[in-house]
Amino acid sequence: MTDTMTPDGGQPDDEGQPGTEVEPAGTTTTTLERPAEAVPEEPQGLTHFWHRPLVDRYLTPLILPALVVLFVLVYVLNVSRLFLSVHGHIPVIAGTAITLLLIGGATLLSNARLRQSGVLLMSIAFLVAVAFGGWISLGHSENKEAAAVTLPSDLKTSQTVKVVAAPGGQLIFDPNAVANIKPGLVKFEVDFAAAGHTFGFHEADTDFAEMKPTAAGPMTGVAYFPAEGDYTFYCSIPGHEAAGMKGTVTVKGPPVTLDEALKADGNPPLATG
Repeated sequence: MTDTMTPDGGQPDDEGQPGTEVEPAGTTTTTLERPAEAVPEEPQGLTHFWHRPLVDRYLTPLILPALVVLFVLVYVLNVSRLFLSVHGHIPVIAGTAITLLLIGGATLLSNARLRQSGVLLMSIAFLVAVAFGGWISLGHSENKEAAAVTLPSDLKTSQTVKVVAAPGGQLIFDPNAVANIKPGLVKFEVDFAAAGHTFGFHEADTDFAEMKPTAAGPMTGVAYFPAEGDYTFYCSIPGHEAAGMKGTVTVKGPPVTLDEALKADGNPPLATG
């Protein structure tokens, strides 16, 4: 009789397959299966706000761009108020500082390891701060007393300045720099060599009524300079000031109120209301 050996040295099983164990008859095998993880179901009827049909169709493409344009307008207007609230070279310095802050802030935010929401919040906070800075400075940029009155041209004054507007058709004032002026009332005698020009001051607190002649010839007006400093006169026709039709009045001396200036030159108090 011949014994049959499997390659691994074991005996062949009852089914003729090597290495296979045969369970005894009557044995029951139980297989344990892991229960499937329960997947939470989304509540019925709840949809993300931005994924709703009407919002996706109308709000996103129409209202959001309008809000962006509105914010840009408010931002520009309030930045301009920041510039109007001061005089001289300060607006240029302020504009340069804001530009550098924008560039530097954008560089830092782009290199910082922040979440997108954090970058967005920091950007919005900066823009809102600049916008409200202009809003707050509005009270300073508007002189309420000056806005309520313009001085009549027939007031008595102890100081007089003569200016020629557009001599020889040039876009200049002659002279374009006036010095040795004291705070108080000053009469300006402006000879318009040609029509189509104006004469006024950037500073509202001068209470000066802008000259707008309809023909060439002389006109007079009275300005009030409350304190020492540089005051800018200019032609308000678009492009004329940029072409050189402007000048400066340098005032030096102790400040005076309008009532004091009127009384010093022998004028009665101005009627108000």
